[in-house]
Amino acid sequence: MSTQALEIVATFPVERPGNPTVMPDGRVLVSVSAIIAPPFSVRAVTADGEHPPYPNARWAGKPDAQGHGMSAVIGIRTDPQGIVWILDMGGPQQQPRLIAWNDQENRLQRLIVLPQNVLRPSSFTQDFVIDWRQQRIYIADMTLNPAGTSDYPAIIVVDLQTGLSWRALECHPALMPGDEPLQIAGKTLALRTPEGEVIPYRYGLNPIAIDPLGRWVYVGSMSARQVYRIAATVLAQPADAARLDAAVEYWCEKPCCDGFDVDAEGNVYVTDIANNAIGLASPAGYRILAQDDRLLGWPDGVELDAQGRWLYITANQLHRHPLLNAGEDDSRPPFHVLRLRVDAPMNPEVKP
Repeated sequence: MSTQALEIVATFPVERPGNPTVMPDGRVLVSVSAIIAPPFSVRAVTADGEHPPYPNARWAGKPDAQGHGMSAVIGIRTDPQGIVWILDMGGPQQQPRLIAWNDQENRLQRLIVLPQNVLRPSSFTQDFVIDWRQQRIYIADMTLNPAGTSDYPAIIVVDLQTGLSWRALECHPALMPGDEPLQIAGKTLALRTPEGEVIPYRYGLNPIAIDPLGRWVYVGSMSARQVYRIAATVLAQPADAARLDAAVEYWCEKPCCDGFDVDAEGNVYVTDIANNAIGLASPAGYRILAQDDRLLGWPDGVELDAQGRWLYITANQLHRHPLLNAGEDDSRPPFHVLRLRVDAPMNPEVKP
């Protein structure tokens, strides 16, 4: 195992960090996995280890009668202007919505509610990317039905100029679950029903990334072994299914993964969940960059900083939580935010 390259950025004794985002000034924010129903959905990573709610306790806390707050968050990103975008997956009484927070002015910049007509009953709007050039946000709606299957995975396209949104590539083969159950350390990820039945999960679309030049959107199924991509200029526009389907192209092989990010050369930085590792996938092949059975138990989300120097990683042992571990809790806290020096090509001379 290789541990020298990994640096611990933050430690969480109880809460499980979900996804990281790196702000232009280098500050790091993380969503907090909704699997434990945390009191705050987003936290700032600070040197003193306190990790306060972001942007404040009112907005990071549970929804109130005035519309402040967040129900459940996984996806979080920062745009080139330093606006923090947070995807609230919603709850029984609240639609999924995008919350844009102006960090510099410490105020709500924008709020976009996803309409019911772009959602499915099983919608699980868990991650997204920002296409700043096309003025779009692309949301990976994994969908997860009561049987633990991604039944109607799709990309929800949000037009940031009009606020309108639509569903694209629903049930495309690139987004569907793999053929084999997902296993970690020989154990199948499974749900135990109240009746005691153990049902293996079949996860589809989960990782999504856009290259730093805004040319390609990369997607994959968590439990499948392929990375696909589609030109952002095509995905950004409403189109018939046949045209969109034809625009999706195979890119490379990958391991089963929860998240990935991509650099300007199309190298895909992968959370290799079955091997407690971070890997690099490309058409040239796949190799592991760092592996650690203690620190990288279920590496969840990754994000390159603006310079491509560091890859930030969250690791939260989701496979040991009862909801994914057939009712058993094998968690071994603490949980971590880490970083790995990668010096990824980002083509910095191209301005946002």
